[in-house]
This record gives sequence, C-alpha cells and structure tokens, in this order.
Amino acid sequence: MNFLNLFKPKKSYMCPLMNTNLHFTSRNTLEPCCSANIGPAFVEKLSEKESIKSFVKTKKKYIEMLKHGEIPKGCTDCVHLQDYQPVSDLRINKITLNHYTQCNCACIYCTQANRTLEKIKEDMNKPVLFDVLKFINELYDNDLIDTEKLYIDFQGGNISCLKNHEEIIDTFMKRGVGTIYIPTNNIVYMPLIENLLKMKKGEVCTALDAGCRETYLKIKQVDKFDKSVENLKRYITATGNDAVIVKYIIVNGYNDNLDEMKLFTDKMLEIGVRTIVVDIDYRDIIDGPFTIPKHYYDLVHHAENVCRENNMVFDIPPYTRSVLEKGFSSK
Repeated sequence: MNFLNLFKPKKSYMCPLMNTNLHFTSRNTLEPCCSANIGPAFVEKLSEKESIKSFVKTKKKYIEMLKHGEIPKGCTDCVHLQDYQPVSDLRINKITLNHYTQCNCACIYCTQANRTLEKIKEDMNKPVLFDVLKFINELYDNDLIDTEKLYIDFQGGNISCLKNHEEIIDTFMKRGVGTIYIPTNNIVYMPLIENLLKMKKGEVCTALDAGCRETYLKIKQVDKFDKSVENLKRYITATGNDAVIVKYIIVNGYNDNLDEMKLFTDKMLEIGVRTIVVDIDYRDIIDGPFTIPKHYYDLVHHAENVCRENNMVFDIPPYTRSVLEKGFSSK
C-alpha cells in the first residue's frame, strides 16, 4: 500500500443530471435521472410529502459529495459522471414524468415486470401515485425551473392513457417550457401532439421495433402495426418530419435480424421519417451480464448507412452506445 495516496486530494466530479434534472418515478420517488444507473433519491415516498421544497437541500448535499470525490451509491461507473466544473445555474431544465404505468399495449421488453394484455387492462383504471401537477406548480412558484430551456420527457406508460395529460401539458405551455418530448406507441392519434409539433414545441418518438405487422405483434402483443405507421404518416403530413423520431429496439430472438431491419428502414424511407434511433432491449443493458451478439452491429451499421445515404439523423442513446462500445453489459 502506498501511504502517499492517502494524502492525495480526491478527484472532483459533477453530474449534469444531478445538477439540473428531475425524474418523477413510478417507484414513488423524486430522483435526478432515469438512466441504467439509478442514483440516489432526492425525495423518498413522494406521495406522502406535502411539499418538495426540501429536495433542494438534498440535491446540494449530493452535488457537494461529488465535488469532494464521494460518489453516491448507484452512481458508480455512470457514463454521465464528469470532471468537476463550477455551475452557477442549478435550476431544473429537464423533467421526466414517469409516475404512471397505464398503457394500451404490452411490449415484451417493458420495464413493468410481466407485462401482459390482462395486466394492461387492470392498469388502465389504476390511479397514479401522486399529483405531479402540484409539485410542478411548486417548482415554478419557487423559481426552480429554467422556463426557456425546460425539456419535458413523458415516460412511464403511454401518454394517451394518462388521464390528465392535457392539463399537465397546458400547465407547461402557460408557465414556460422549451420542448415537450412525447414517447408514444402511436396507436391513438392525438391532435394535442399535432398542435405541439406545429408550434415547434414538441417532439414525438415511437418505438416501432419492426418492419412488418407479424414481428410487431410478437413484440408489442397487440395487432396495431398498420395503425401506428398510419398515425406516424399523419403527423408527418400535417406538421413535417423534423420532430418525428422512430426507434428500433433490438430484441434478442425477435427482430435481431438484418431482413427485419431492412424492412424497417424501407418503411421509414417510404413514409418520410427523418430521424432513426437504434437501441437495445433495456433488460439486456440493466440485468446483465450480457455479451452483445456480433450480428447486432450489422443491424446498427445498416441503419447508420441508410441514414447517412439519405441525409437522415441517426442516433443511439448514451447507455446503449457505451454498451456497444464495450461489447457487453456488466450490470
């Protein structure tokens, strides 16, 4: 053991998510992120809290820990950790709404365990854990939000099944927001999404995951491929394609073949989609260890080449990119 190391200053860290992000979770907590590394909670048992003003104190505690080289449990080896640099504005510029699980399909990779058609019917009438609007208004009232940069990310279930989604979006629009990102299976066409896209305040993302009806049915467990594609086309026709994103999540044994990926990219070209995101089944990233099959890279390279040749945007989420670069998931 080198005792001189005891006197060396610890490396200082920072996390942009810790600084400016808030994640309302279905675990009944308020957290800085919803990444594969689940960091510490700012607030536990959020449904029992009268106020979230106290979260600022906890947030500053974790920021100071990182600054002094102490990495909170759950944050170790996170790809978002950076070398420390001072940040003057710690107002929230991203809010993830993941406080609901209601959905109208049953994707086999859903993070809600054992998602079945029967379970989603039960979930449709299940109340959310807490009134997220109460806390959102409190953040605005206490000047804790950067109203010009604020990015809203609806996660959890499907937004068309969230009973007060219009009220939530209306609040953001009235009180100040930059962009509202809406992941949706696109089974239900929503005029509200169309209006957000027309106002250049929205982005819509659909995980289609297939190039044909049969594969879609196996993954989503509902026969809605044609409807989802039709609604994508309707959004593009009505608003343009700049803010319409389509994702292909590679699921081992279902759509992890080049023929399916080619059907998918052909369909995207046909309907005019301009942004494609390739991801990996989240279970393989967080459950690990999982060695990335070599043929996954063929699918990724094909999608990337199609995008480059057709002046389209190609992307891979940060955690997935990290796993692909390593060749394995070690969680």
